[in-house]
Amino acid sequence: MNAHARILVVEDEPQLRALLRLYLERDGYRITDAGDGQAALAAFDAEGADLVILDLMLPGMQGETVLEALRESSGVPILITSAKRSDAERIAGLRAGADDYLAKPFNPHELTARVAAILRRTRPAPASDPEPILSLAGGRLVLDPGSRRYSVVGGMGGRLTPGEARLLVALAARPGSVLSRQQLLDIVARRPDEVYERVVDVHVANLRRKLGDDAGDPWLIETVPATGYRLVAALDPGP
Repeated sequence: MNAHARILVVEDEPQLRALLRLYLERDGYRITDAGDGQAALAAFDAEGADLVILDLMLPGMQGETVLEALRESSGVPILITSAKRSDAERIAGLRAGADDYLAKPFNPHELTARVAAILRRTRPAPASDPEPILSLAGGRLVLDPGSRRYSVVGGMGGRLTPGEARLLVALAARPGSVLSRQQLLDIVARRPDEVYERVVDVHVANLRRKLGDDAGDPWLIETVPATGYRLVAALDPGP
């Protein structure tokens, strides 16, 4: 399903950039590459991408700035690769809008496996019917799962990241039921390691910020201590 997907590789080390191109092209992907942030944004504007592999430590414009610019205009899946290895740095990258984070040095086979997993989760199935529009709380929130575009009464609107949209749709599928962090992790990231269990909390925090959902007095997502989350907004009946 993911063959022929276009991947933008943003990496300033020529040898590593060439190695990534080799492995990814061998798996059938179409590759565009860039050695700095300005070139990466220009390439994305010109050709687009189904996924971006983004190094954070770039000359000139840093990777964090590239990530912010991409997130302002696109919900494209982003896999960060970086020599920054601390938990705080990983979480900061995810909080900024990345879908996954791979610390250097890494095995190229692990990178290609993560690329395939991200694309399986984010690329639409070719013959699937479009998901119905999701309406909550008497139309207070409306989400188109296909485009991930949302609007909230009061003027807020925009586009959710793939992970945020999957999490919200999963909660809406079982309104009022508590879903554990592990259940949501399997939907959002499918990462078993301890650090990435916090991906769910990051996505919930981002959703609350975007949708005006006060964690202390939630209208949308309630935190269930030591367990997980549940949707407290009523799901509007379909047409």
